[in-house]
Amino acid sequence: MYKLIALMATPIMWVLGLIVLGSILGLRQQRKRLCFVGRFLIIAAGLVLYLFSIPAISDRLLYSLESQYRQPDVEVLSSLDLVVVLGAGYLPSGGFRESAEPSGLAYARVFGGVKAFKKSGAGALAFCEGWRDDARESGAEVMKAFAIDLGVQEDKIITEDKSKNTMKNAAELKKLLAPKQQRHIGLVTSAWHMTRSERVFRQVFPGDTIVPIPVGYLYTPEKRFLKRMIPSALALETSTKAIHEWIGMLWYTIRYN
Repeated sequence: MYKLIALMATPIMWVLGLIVLGSILGLRQQRKRLCFVGRFLIIAAGLVLYLFSIPAISDRLLYSLESQYRQPDVEVLSSLDLVVVLGAGYLPSGGFRESAEPSGLAYARVFGGVKAFKKSGAGALAFCEGWRDDARESGAEVMKAFAIDLGVQEDKIITEDKSKNTMKNAAELKKLLAPKQQRHIGLVTSAWHMTRSERVFRQVFPGDTIVPIPVGYLYTPEKRFLKRMIPSALALETSTKAIHEWIGMLWYTIRYN
């Protein structure tokens, strides 16, 4: 259900919906009012596409999420008992790839998680991500292999490979951990994804302290006014990420609270 809502509630789907509806109404030549509404909807589709494709809008949406978090200091990191890294997709082995690789977002999360783990006093590093239907390995195993390459001892790593979303990440990880409370858990994910993730982990681990460790900041304000108003595919992708997060937070609030 959530995947369907998330798919429909994205700028590109809004644009396509307005174009389709506008085209249907625009064909009603015999009914001038409906024809006018149809043309208006098509113009509105172009406006929506333009607005969510310019840095002036996408930067503000991104800032609303990323501005809430900063990296914890060394003293806070030293108090951690566990560091958890959430997955962000991966490229399975096969074709030209001899071995599976983390996606670009996952690279930032794993690298940031390993860096925080090495600075911390944590006894374990956990990776959370399930299996792709077309893969021979889980996302957690792919991240684990990368972490080992970065110098983490294999016996320090926990892999949770049954989950496919943030809520299940936390729920499935809880099953793997000893029923202990008052832990300090460092949570590593992309800065724009942290608000929803932190809320979920605080709900699933109410007896523990969740320490946000944001990585992969995307917000880089463009100071030149003209460039801020020029549409791009990257700005549209950024807007889509931010809107997806806000919708995700709303959905989790409705469903789990």
